[in-house]
Amino acid sequence: MNDDMPPRPRPWWIKIIIIAVALPVLALPLMLEKAPANGQADGFLLFYPIYVVAAAICEWICWPRRPEITWILVALMVLTHAAMWALVLNPLP
Repeated sequence: MNDDMPPRPRPWWIKIIIIAVALPVLALPLMLEKAPANGQADGFLLFYPIYVVAAAICEWICWPRRPEITWILVALMVLTHAAMWALVLNPLP
């Protein structure tokens, strides 16, 4: 690793991607409404917005030195959104 390398500037399009990928967390009230009554998903649903905010901050911070980490975090966040909707819409027996 070469720490003497100057950081890359954060382009406008990566800012838009990070914000756009984090926005589905705003559907949390709808998820809570659709969540099964047995409470199996409650812990995950309460941790979900904390994870999204933390991941978005990490994506933002990582871009100048490690853009590949930003892309990995973006992909993980998209998969997390899909997993949360699957958890809510397809409850475990």
